[in-house]
Amino acid sequence: MLIVPINNVTEGMVVAKDVASTSAKDYKVLLMKGTYVTRDMIELLKSKGIKNITIKGGDEVAEPSLAIPDEPFSDEKAAELIKNQHIGKALNELSEVFDNNGEIRELSKHAVEQVNDIADDILVDIGNDSTYLGNQMIALQNYDDYTYKHCLRVSMLSTGIANELHLSQDDIREVIVAALLHDIGKSNIDHEIIAKPGKLTNEEFDKIKQHPYIGYQILKRTGGYSANILAGVLFHQEKFDGSGYPTGIAGKKIPLIARIITVADVFDALTSNRPYRKPWSVAETEEYILGGCGIHFDFDVASAFLRSFNPYPIGTVVSLSDGRHGVVIGHNSNVLRPVVRIHDESGSGEEIDLGSDFRFLSLMITGIYNGNYKI
Repeated sequence: MLIVPINNVTEGMVVAKDVASTSAKDYKVLLMKGTYVTRDMIELLKSKGIKNITIKGGDEVAEPSLAIPDEPFSDEKAAELIKNQHIGKALNELSEVFDNNGEIRELSKHAVEQVNDIADDILVDIGNDSTYLGNQMIALQNYDDYTYKHCLRVSMLSTGIANELHLSQDDIREVIVAALLHDIGKSNIDHEIIAKPGKLTNEEFDKIKQHPYIGYQILKRTGGYSANILAGVLFHQEKFDGSGYPTGIAGKKIPLIARIITVADVFDALTSNRPYRKPWSVAETEEYILGGCGIHFDFDVASAFLRSFNPYPIGTVVSLSDGRHGVVIGHNSNVLRPVVRIHDESGSGEEIDLGSDFRFLSLMITGIYNGNYKI
């Protein structure tokens, strides 16, 4: 099999692996294994943001099938994919960095360039649309949770935190790069341990605990990474009370870049699907992070995260602990307690401020309302 850049793909080649779209909002198989590539298909893949495909070579080439996408390609879908081209590009490029048959000793020059390109794209996206990263991060959870996709989501969340902390563009870029590569050390750990559905044994967990240092060594051997980026990778599993790993440092001794990645890493891990548990809701996870301040997390970083990632945007219909439901019409500094307009049979439209009205201290949002609701 050969991995061929899309610009080098020609008619007559045969697809060796399924080619899936890279749009987080429109995920589907575009070309199936065995498909005979035509000129129209090549243009389709280019429009979909596909960077390269795997094709059969030499004796592998067999009688091709005529598999085609399961629905016609439209201008509307093309426009959506163009909007999401950075995400598609990032998924393809990051998969190449992480997909390695043997242990990674250092990153190739090409891999370094790919990571840098992703970081630049994310910085551009922040400048263009402040809501883009959060929306795309959530949409990316529709994908299977391979390590590189987790790292992409963590980089987006980390970017929002760094931006909320008003770091410089150069510092934000270092946060992005470190977050993209924070789990690169897992590439050198047995995949069966990484993907194990049940509880790890002590021996298996000891191996997992090596991944920050392994990642640090990979980047150090590669060269060209700042001490700050290296620190982000090495210390991202440390906890604020000193109970983390690999060194057990605590408090502000943990570099800020690592404290940022820690919050983003835990949030994404808890809100992602796992073989052994269902994902937590965004609100549950934010409550957990808030409760872990001073123990697992830095309060200032956690607060910046809560400001940068709001689980209840204006217009969200929510359920309340007293059985009522309503629509979010305003926000408070505590994003978990917004202003809500109640919907009831009387149509009174009572507005309650969960953040500042002491009458509602015991009233909680229990989740997103899934019933019929007319605003």
